[in-house]
Amino acid sequence: MRIVLAGNYNEKRAGINFYATVRKLTNGFVRNGHLVMPFSDRDVAREQGRFGIGRAGTRHVNRRLLELCENFRPDLLVLFHADKVSNHTVREIRSLLPGLRVAVVNLDPIFIPENPPRIRRFAEVADVTFITTAGERLKEFATPTHGMAFIPNPADLSIETLKCFARNDQPFDFLCAIGTERTTPQRGQMMREIAARVPEARYAFYGLAERPYVYGSAYFEAIASARMGLNLNRANDHYLYSSDRFAQYAGNGLLVFVSRSTGYDDIFSDEEFAFYRDVDDLADRLRYFLKNDNERQRIARNGHARYHSLFSERLVARFIEEVVFDRALSGDYAWPTEIYRG
Repeated sequence: MRIVLAGNYNEKRAGINFYATVRKLTNGFVRNGHLVMPFSDRDVAREQGRFGIGRAGTRHVNRRLLELCENFRPDLLVLFHADKVSNHTVREIRSLLPGLRVAVVNLDPIFIPENPPRIRRFAEVADVTFITTAGERLKEFATPTHGMAFIPNPADLSIETLKCFARNDQPFDFLCAIGTERTTPQRGQMMREIAARVPEARYAFYGLAERPYVYGSAYFEAIASARMGLNLNRANDHYLYSSDRFAQYAGNGLLVFVSRSTGYDDIFSDEEFAFYRDVDDLADRLRYFLKNDNERQRIARNGHARYHSLFSERLVARFIEEVVFDRALSGDYAWPTEIYRG
């Protein structure tokens, strides 16, 4: 099958986002035997100007995508946060290729104000939107011609290559990396509260005012420097929502602390991740693993193996393919597979 995957490959950053989910899904489709043509909408827009903003850049993106589809004739168009692609262009491509299927991949939480309008906009032209939130909340975005489905953040063994569980010489005990506490001060507050409650731990907290966020290889070096990691989302009350931090931490073998309110304890067990109820419970579990490093290594090893086994890039890509083409599911996926339709 031929696939055009339109998304932000962020070439302007010269490979700093090598662990981005768009690259993992590209790998997944290729490893499943498909020919994938990447199309980086933001980078194409920059061909028309330094910043790729304004009407000229947007027009250029849409002309180029239409031209690509005319030449390549894909069976599947995947729009991965390709916000510069217009609905008009997608309709033109569908008119040109009547058998084309269109999937949207959306990694943002539905509780941020800008995401619901984006979902509804693409729902007008896409067959299915795949999003990293599960459950009944997806019903509001379904229509008779557009379905909604959950996908987990995939892990990729060629990208998440660290095995933190195999070491006990890390200089830090507990890692958490967020973008910045300015946008979500409650996360910064929680990180500071944990450090105050368990002062004996050695913390690698990034995104706080005193320690900026890290990117690229420096981010993976930060993961390698720690034994455990906190998967701290902007909110934990949306079923199975998580940032891709979960895949990066678990995929690289940290013992990952996960709030039970996320619902991930429906899929994984306490033998694989350090689930906690509240800050008090988190602090107690952190103290336990500080004193029992063999247990930390054992559970982290289990979590690493299970995450890669259940949420691999190949499985997520295969699920997208099967759902968007209305095929019977080829296996028992570990995550909820309900497709919501209006």
